[in-house]
Amino acid sequence: MIKNLVLLTGEDSYRLSNRLKFYKQKFREKYPDGEIVLFGKEDTYADLENSVFTPNLFGGKRLIVCENFWDAEKYEKSAKKKFFEKLPDYEAECSLMIVAPKLDKRTKFSKFLLAKARTEKFEKLAENELIRWIEKFTAQEGGKISRENARQLWQRCGDDLWRLSSEIKKLISAGNGEISRDFIETLTLPNPQLEIWDFLTNMSRCNAQGAIQKFRDLLISGTPVQQIFSMVQREIRIHAQIIEGLERNLSERDIAQETKLHPFTVKKTLPLSRNFSREKIEMMYDALFDIDMKIKTGGIQSTSNDTGELELAVEKFIVKFCS
Repeated sequence: MIKNLVLLTGEDSYRLSNRLKFYKQKFREKYPDGEIVLFGKEDTYADLENSVFTPNLFGGKRLIVCENFWDAEKYEKSAKKKFFEKLPDYEAECSLMIVAPKLDKRTKFSKFLLAKARTEKFEKLAENELIRWIEKFTAQEGGKISRENARQLWQRCGDDLWRLSSEIKKLISAGNGEISRDFIETLTLPNPQLEIWDFLTNMSRCNAQGAIQKFRDLLISGTPVQQIFSMVQREIRIHAQIIEGLERNLSERDIAQETKLHPFTVKKTLPLSRNFSREKIEMMYDALFDIDMKIKTGGIQSTSNDTGELELAVEKFIVKFCS
């Protein structure tokens, strides 16, 4: 373990970002004469090496933060220069923090970091953890929310902590501290992904009218039809993965592990997946692929100013598979 090498990773960018802010704040408090240096994609390996191994002119310690900096080429250069072998010798002079939200565990560099760095992982919160987070954050902001209303807020707005934190602050301000169910219903916009869920639920029940209404609600709310189409494609892929797992008699946990889907996603989607046959999912997937190809080849015109053809194609898709 390299004591002055820290890795922050995980898909929960909100908590990861707050942790990075925490480290920067504590560094400034502990080392008032210290220096925080940021490295990004455009910076060179030579610049990083100079920053790590060159003493601070004023004698203070350095915190060096690398975000979107490392790639295979830079890691190969560091290996040739024995960069990480030398790093522990400079523990008194600097600490190196690597921020990599989506770490590809298959690469040499990722395997090295996970073995040698002090690692903090920020994966998306499970359902119960998320409810507790909403309650705790609301209290920190001077508000009050019941467990039932915290669940309602999560179900309406989704699990993105950036969005939830913003909605909670707005609701606290509007409700004089108390977050009620009525305020959640009237003052927050439903997560488009949850609207997609309702859209697919209506499709699984062969309710074409309900599915088209949900589709139009998304358009009215300002969600681009291209984004809606992409989310539908993603949901169909998830259903296909879950159906394959069900056919192999896998548990929810095993399906999540094999597909790399979040356990909550599997839990929420699985009951709906049971309403689809493999044949219908394959037909839907093929139809979506056909629409996608027409968009890319000009068979369906779709621009920021004119999306009528794509909207019509999606509505025809709905009607066809609800019949």
